[in-house]
Amino acid sequence: MFWSKAICSKTFMEKLMNKKIKLLVFLIFVGSIMCACAAKKGSTQTAESSTGTDNAIAVSSATATVSKEPAFEPFYVYEDFKSNKNHYSPSGWMGDIASLKLFPDCEQEAYEGTYCIKLEYKPSDVKQWVGVYWQHPANNWGDKKGGYNLTGAKQLTFWAKGAEGKEVLSEVKIGGISGVYSDSDVAWLKGIKLSRTWKKYTINLSKSDLSSISGGFCVVLSKKDNPAGCIIYIDEIKYE
Repeated sequence: MFWSKAICSKTFMEKLMNKKIKLLVFLIFVGSIMCACAAKKGSTQTAESSTGTDNAIAVSSATATVSKEPAFEPFYVYEDFKSNKNHYSPSGWMGDIASLKLFPDCEQEAYEGTYCIKLEYKPSDVKQWVGVYWQHPANNWGDKKGGYNLTGAKQLTFWAKGAEGKEVLSEVKIGGISGVYSDSDVAWLKGIKLSRTWKKYTINLSKSDLSSISGGFCVVLSKKDNPAGCIIYIDEIKYE
């Protein structure tokens, strides 16, 4: 009887241990699956984070490339006599044209290089003013296709001085030619009083439409501003 009870008790304990072992094995199995899933999720998040960083760098680089604009290179109306950098021709004469002489090859007074432009004005009572346009192509009063697209230029600059220091440039301008092929804009300076020393002058073009400019440069002199006439020197005319 005693041995029978002992055997039953032993069998019960073995079954109980087997259940505990099975439960432990099950828990270990479930735990290993959960760890594997967590590791996979972390790896995916890291890859996504890395991809996001790469995309951000790519977008940033693309933005930097788009925002970078090429600089406008100096565009000369007159650099020096017969320079291959010159554009436009002083062909558009207006007013009392007999009262003005223009020398594009003056050697004595150049500001830079070898030559400069010399203007000799002796007013008369005919029209009492005279002007010259530097045009492209020559003699283009808006009836010919031509001109240059100068978009990107912010100003036109030139150097000028007078022989005596009391001369006046009545008007200096760019553009303004009208016609079938008219200039896209016009800008000017008026009443420029010169000295005997070279000085730089600037026409602001930051808000001008420069998509088509046939009249690249224009000078006007008047008897009112220069009653006794004048001699004027101009050099280094350029868009920049």
